[in-house]
Amino acid sequence: MEKNLSLLPTQSLIYLLVCGAGVIFFILLIIIPNQTTSAELDQEIEKLNDRIEQQRILRPVFDNLLERAKKETPTDLPATKKVKLDRGDINKVSELLQDSAGRHDLKIQDIRTDVNEVMNNSGYMLMQVHATGDFMKFREFLMDLATIPWLEHIEEIKIRAIEGNREYKLRIWMAQKLSEDK
Repeated sequence: MEKNLSLLPTQSLIYLLVCGAGVIFFILLIIIPNQTTSAELDQEIEKLNDRIEQQRILRPVFDNLLERAKKETPTDLPATKKVKLDRGDINKVSELLQDSAGRHDLKIQDIRTDVNEVMNNSGYMLMQVHATGDFMKFREFLMDLATIPWLEHIEEIKIRAIEGNREYKLRIWMAQKLSEDK
């Protein structure tokens, strides 16, 4: 019986150590990682709440910009009815360009008409215009050029700074009537 009494406290001590180790193991492997994960989730929730608040503040600005983007801006460009140039009126083009340039304080240096385009009955005439003057006046000249009814399109605009002014080289296409068109 003496042996039974002495074994009991040792056995209890072993049970106590095993249970204590289980509790420590449970705390180290389950509770502490869960607390760390919970703290990380709390930080993410705080960041998301900050982003939601930021978006709530910026929402009126976004709505205003979206409304502006959806509005159609009216064009200031003149809308002229397109017609084709008669072959007999080809010399009118250079006079018209000279007059328009004069109204906008530009100096026409050279106007060249591509004879091959005129003669090959393509329906279009290529002109190369070389002018000098102030840039803002050139803008007005282009606006005026857009009102020419037989202007098909401006293919190329080259702008180069020269002493005191700018030099402009334009390649423009004019629609012309073919000999069959009447």
